[in-house]
Amino acid sequence: MRVRSAIKKLCDSCKVVKRRGKLYIVCKASPKHKQRQGFHTDAGVPCAATEEAVASQLRKPAGAFSLPKGTNASIGMQEWLFR
Repeated sequence: MRVRSAIKKLCDSCKVVKRRGKLYIVCKASPKHKQRQGFHTDAGVPCAATEEAVASQLRKPAGAFSLPKGTNASIGMQEWLFR
């Protein structure tokens, strides 16, 4: 099914139908002519990896920091910054 902002009949068999507040084109002669008026909803769906990254950032406390690998964990953050 094609999702378009402007739908139109492509042949004589195409019929305009309104269902659940949306306009549809249905065609028994050629099923390729099926259309729905509206916007494509898959464009705004974030992937699972993005959702997990956002959730992990929200779980961290406000003052949390992590030192790069190979640094001594006994030094403070300010000492590490100004080395």
